[in-house]
Amino acid sequence: MSSLDKLTDLYNRKAFMSLLAKAVKASVNYKTKMALLVVDINRFHRINSVFGYEAGDEILRKFAVLLKAVCRQQDHVARIGDNTYAVILDGVMNTGHAELAAHKIVAYLQSPFEFGDKKITVDCTIGISVCPLHASNHLFLMKECESVLHEAKIANRKIGVSSTPEEDVIPDDFDIELAMGDAVQNGELLVHYQPKISLDSGGVVGAEALLRWQHSHRGLIPPDYFIPIAERTGHIKPMTYWLLNTVLRQSAEWTDQWGPLTVSINVPPDFILMPDFKDSVNNAVNLWKNDSTNICLEIIERSLVMEPEKSFSALQELRDLGMSISIDDFGTGYSSLSYFECLPVDELKIDRSFVADIVLNKANRNIVKLIIDLAHAFDMEVVAEGVEDLKTVELLRKLGCDIAQGFYFAKPMPNETIKSWLLNYGAPDSYRNSSSILMP
Repeated sequence: MSSLDKLTDLYNRKAFMSLLAKAVKASVNYKTKMALLVVDINRFHRINSVFGYEAGDEILRKFAVLLKAVCRQQDHVARIGDNTYAVILDGVMNTGHAELAAHKIVAYLQSPFEFGDKKITVDCTIGISVCPLHASNHLFLMKECESVLHEAKIANRKIGVSSTPEEDVIPDDFDIELAMGDAVQNGELLVHYQPKISLDSGGVVGAEALLRWQHSHRGLIPPDYFIPIAERTGHIKPMTYWLLNTVLRQSAEWTDQWGPLTVSINVPPDFILMPDFKDSVNNAVNLWKNDSTNICLEIIERSLVMEPEKSFSALQELRDLGMSISIDDFGTGYSSLSYFECLPVDELKIDRSFVADIVLNKANRNIVKLIIDLAHAFDMEVVAEGVEDLKTVELLRKLGCDIAQGFYFAKPMPNETIKSWLLNYGAPDSYRNSSSILMP
């Protein structure tokens, strides 16, 4: 009981700092990532002044319930100050994963809290830091997180995120930014395609288009490195439009032995609500129009969280143009079921972190099954990415998954290579003839 805050039944600051120290130590030792969120209710003193302390206490309790609803079972929530909370998110993939949780908290607060016959609207500011990216000591991580929270308040922003420390940035980062501006004009961008396979027939149903950058001096630059820089500097926009036009042009050359194929293109989070995005997509499709290729736009869940109604409307307009829509990396922890009924989406992609060990991991197998059943209930297809062995293929078929993508079938390959691959591909005999799988 001494570890709990009496008002909210959450961990108190002392207990939370102990938990944070353990989480940071585990993150460093096991080379995983964990995120710290510090959440501050804005202008809380005004709630006490206007509505009274009883109402203020009720808001604090309800806010605690809201935070626990957003978080997963393995996360930790605490009240560390009068109107300040903190959250440990274990096992995040990146900073964007933590941002998704923060955006969801902000979105939930659009609905007012009820206290008797009164409705009280609350907003908050959230600071985010990730271990070991921003600090590998729990005290430093908390200090960094509280610092970006304070900076966000001054700038009147809802969310503040720690920047990558200098020692983690490649020294020639600025040179990369300068070179990036000429990458399209210099013909340094490439597209690699990874096929997507029907788990019912074993035939090819499409491919995912993956952007690559072959720098004239540095060679092939990893996408995990250059794409975040492109998003930060604004270069991602011309790169994405180049990708769209190139995919439409190249895929028109592919064999038609498999019938119409769908090519998926990743869309940056902010693009869906950009005023000119729909017209740019429509212009590209009309310019390279062909009947052998359908375009699927892959978005991440974070694209939908902040302004779901506007996002849904924009997605529906894109579908009306003939695009299909896919939610990428689905199931990573902060998906909301409340919007599924009106979500204009054709496909869900299950994150590779769940697919990788479903043969041996019963919990992940149950999650994958749940996602498949949920998607099918709303007439969506399901794609499993990161499929690397036959046993995983067989199990996904048994679970009802529609499409698989991964090294078991093919690695990403340039256009000339996939053209040849499509001509020569046949579903492996072991895949067609297999009917059983060993399960724990």
